[in-house]
Amino acid sequence: MKLQPIQDYLQTNHLDGWLLYDFRGQNSIALAVAGLASGGTRRWFLWIPAQGRPAYLIHAIEQNAFSSLSPEMAGPLHTYMGWQQLAEMLPGFIGAQGEKPLRIAMEYSPLGALPYISKVDAGTFELVTEVTGAEIVSSSDLVQIAQAVLSPAQMESHRRAAAHCMRIKDEAFAFVADALKSGRTLTEYNVQQFILARFAAANLYTDHGPIVAVNGHAAVPHYAPSAEQHSPIRMGDVLLIDMWAKEQNDPGDCYADITWTAYCGVLVPPEVERIFQVVRQARDAAVAAVREAITGGRRPRGHQIDDVARDVIDDAGFGHAILHRTGHSLGPAIHWNGVNIDNVETQDRRRIIPGVMFTIEPGIYLPDLDFDGSGQAKGLGIRSEINCIAHEDSLEIATGPIQTQVVTLL
Repeated sequence: MKLQPIQDYLQTNHLDGWLLYDFRGQNSIALAVAGLASGGTRRWFLWIPAQGRPAYLIHAIEQNAFSSLSPEMAGPLHTYMGWQQLAEMLPGFIGAQGEKPLRIAMEYSPLGALPYISKVDAGTFELVTEVTGAEIVSSSDLVQIAQAVLSPAQMESHRRAAAHCMRIKDEAFAFVADALKSGRTLTEYNVQQFILARFAAANLYTDHGPIVAVNGHAAVPHYAPSAEQHSPIRMGDVLLIDMWAKEQNDPGDCYADITWTAYCGVLVPPEVERIFQVVRQARDAAVAAVREAITGGRRPRGHQIDDVARDVIDDAGFGHAILHRTGHSLGPAIHWNGVNIDNVETQDRRRIIPGVMFTIEPGIYLPDLDFDGSGQAKGLGIRSEINCIAHEDSLEIATGPIQTQVVTLL
């Protein structure tokens, strides 16, 4: 964790400091910034001033828990014993004893707009404002700087994971094609287990089995097959595979996350290809908007790019079939603490800053669609997902080649 970029932000945005609070691990951000696996069993605060060294306010019995702070975030330990003493010490701890109220950042999001950031409970918010008189603003941008800006080594780990995922995706499609050609019975669950076996062989980790979904199952974005619930994969089906995995070499290694769509046949039904092309155009418009902004010296906000993708889908007449945001932050966890490409579920006003990674994955979901004119409403869900890394003057797509048309498996 680098102290200087945090303090640069505090100074540039006229903030007196960043006050991080945790109780029994409820604020994972505070633990990560401090470099701790655990903060013990009592309330504690970390104060990062705009200038100077960090400091800690901890319970008297918990000093041992703070013996392994990261070097960048090491600082003096101030101890309290009772709740009265905690309240009495807080103003002096952050230097809130002058006439001018301090402006400080905490893990708070106005109106709960960014749940990933809302880690400070209302009572603690009230305590801090009451005893210090400080104005509290959201630490959302600070969290992004502290956690979501990836190191070169993390970016390399993502690129390696992406190469594995792209190869395994091809192997999974070939596995399905072979079964179709030979007339062998195959299910969504079989393909999921095939992918998981390939992950294991490549020493990849995933927190959940991949999504392997045909037809109407793909119209449920978070559907995943299980041993108890799955469908066969047959000729004429549309197959969606969404997989995510990372290397297991280091806790900081980063996920790759891709989604592709294939047709279990020779000739893709025109309606399926038409809907895929709308999704593709939305994906590519979002990428172009980010690239144009970055090369023009601007840093777009997550909600602005979400609007670009959704406008394409809406203009094509499928606005009603959007069920989620355009993309999410990606890093050591599949949903990380950087900017999301989102103006649907939340309005993410964070900027796409250098070093952050995110997905672009618009989708169209039509559970009652008769896509092949058979008179049977099989349903359809199409999503196309790529991973983007923002650099100082460019946007990298690390999950190439990008899908440009529905893959035919026969």
